[in-house]
Amino acid sequence: MLRYDGPVETSTERFAREDVAIGGTVIPKGEMVLVVIAAADRDPERFADPDALDITRTDNRHLAFGKGIHHCLGALLARMEGQIAIGTLLRRMPRLRLKKSPQSLSWRSDMVLRGLQGLPVEF
Repeated sequence: MLRYDGPVETSTERFAREDVAIGGTVIPKGEMVLVVIAAADRDPERFADPDALDITRTDNRHLAFGKGIHHCLGALLARMEGQIAIGTLLRRMPRLRLKKSPQSLSWRSDMVLRGLQGLPVEF
């Protein structure tokens, strides 16, 4: 899920330290750059069938927690919390279902963090 629809859409702003050419476009020294992590996690050159949600995908080195020196310090804790919370929720409420269609859900309009405005469920 983190690769398919992670909570962080873009990186924090960065500034080019020198003129850089990427894909035929020059980013001048000093210009602000935003990396769209959501696009990188859907890169067809990196992921087979990138727009498909496949929870059995084995090659899944996504960028939801960053990479290198920008890797999230809380990534291991977040994974553990997610496994415990989702596992516990599904065990305690095995009939949990969406009350509305997935297409009708409303998303927050935020350029950095993605999230639902609400998640109506029934059990």
